[in-house]
Amino acid sequence: MRYARGIGRIGALAVVLGLGVAITIPAIGCSAPGDSGSATGDPWAKPLSPSAEAFPLGSLPQIDPNELLQALLDALAAIRNGIVPIVFNRTPVATPQQVSVPQGGTTGPVAFTAFDPDGNRMTFRVRQRGVPGGPQHGVVQVDQQTASFTYTPDPTFVGSDTFTVAVSDDTSLHVHGLAGYLGPFHGHDDVATVTVFVGATPTTTISGDFSMLTYNIAGLPFPLSSAILPRFLYTKQIGQRLNNYYVANVQEDFAYHDFLVKRSQMPSQTPPEPPTLLWPIGVPFSDGLNTLAQFKVKRLDRQTWWQCSADNCLTVKGFTYSQLQMPGGETIDLYNLHTNTGGGRFTNDNLAQITNYIQQNSAGRAVIVTGDFNARYSDDLSALQTFASDLTLTDAWVQLEFGGMTPTNAIPCMVGNKCELLDKIFYRSGQGVTLNAVAYSNEAPKFFNSKGQPLSDHSPPMVGFHYDVDNVGL
Repeated sequence: MRYARGIGRIGALAVVLGLGVAITIPAIGCSAPGDSGSATGDPWAKPLSPSAEAFPLGSLPQIDPNELLQALLDALAAIRNGIVPIVFNRTPVATPQQVSVPQGGTTGPVAFTAFDPDGNRMTFRVRQRGVPGGPQHGVVQVDQQTASFTYTPDPTFVGSDTFTVAVSDDTSLHVHGLAGYLGPFHGHDDVATVTVFVGATPTTTISGDFSMLTYNIAGLPFPLSSAILPRFLYTKQIGQRLNNYYVANVQEDFAYHDFLVKRSQMPSQTPPEPPTLLWPIGVPFSDGLNTLAQFKVKRLDRQTWWQCSADNCLTVKGFTYSQLQMPGGETIDLYNLHTNTGGGRFTNDNLAQITNYIQQNSAGRAVIVTGDFNARYSDDLSALQTFASDLTLTDAWVQLEFGGMTPTNAIPCMVGNKCELLDKIFYRSGQGVTLNAVAYSNEAPKFFNSKGQPLSDHSPPMVGFHYDVDNVGL
């Protein structure tokens, strides 16, 4: 009888634990063997169900404890294997691809080189022709069923064309938000570039163009922000309009990051700090610096300024260091900064700190530095020229609007290419990467609301770059 009661407890425990294993043991009287019980209603002798009469003690099936234990272990393993991919989902992996096609031809179905560590079905997204991240000289058709694509170039085009593919495993039940909060660049997607060589095109070098925008989006929480309200609405509009650029560095992305990325089609994004799980907590724990890009963003290092002044110390201002993976496999070091306001000593200390960091971490490499510098060339004690010369950087605005001659008396304003902004874009070429700024634009008019009001209290400058990169992916 003790054995029967023990088996019953194990069966009950299995049900309580939700193992999905139903173990039913017939009720057994607890009277001693040979005692037929009492006809007067002895509760220990009365069977609890008719099934007890149908199965005398001698005919009960024998249960092997080892078999029962193995069944329980198998059930636990099944639960574990079902829960882990849901709670601890792993990101799919996409790798860059290169294909060749004759002029006027087509690639035929080409399988995407991507896999999912959890075995989830993947989906593939390529933006339409002519927009950032999409093909520029042909048409791409994606077949989700076969996980492949077909590229058809323009009939007369000869050269290299590049597009970005975003790979997602967001097709099955999993807590992708958890990985998005805690891991880099979301938890359920990856990004890679596909380069197509059309006709008699050299494959040792890849050329192309991309746009770089920097924008202080005035994301301080209400009522601290000096931009128009409501900030969550206009931040969402900013995020949607950033889709028109290849790469965007944003500053003051403190309190409304979820709204910034709500309508974003930028497949590679740096995770905010602190995670959006803690929204709306941003100040004073966030540096407000993030990058959104059509290219894959690799690495991320956040650095805080050693020196700050007054209300600048209420946030952990600083700079970020990451890398843009270009077609062909080379990378560009990308910096995003937000210095102390007011110029002068503390702003110059910030520039000296990032100068030292770039010298230590980006020696000989291609570099782009953007952000809210809180300084102008006309400012007293301005260290902008020293910053540029120490790092062999070129200010794209100075190069394209003033022929390389630094203006010392440019007027500040919100709209116009000739006026000087606090927000700047510097660059240089480096090993395996040649960069050349070919266009500059103050994009402020493209970030007005329906009433003609600016969506932020800053104007965003944009630089169009032409690149030639070594093809290290051969």
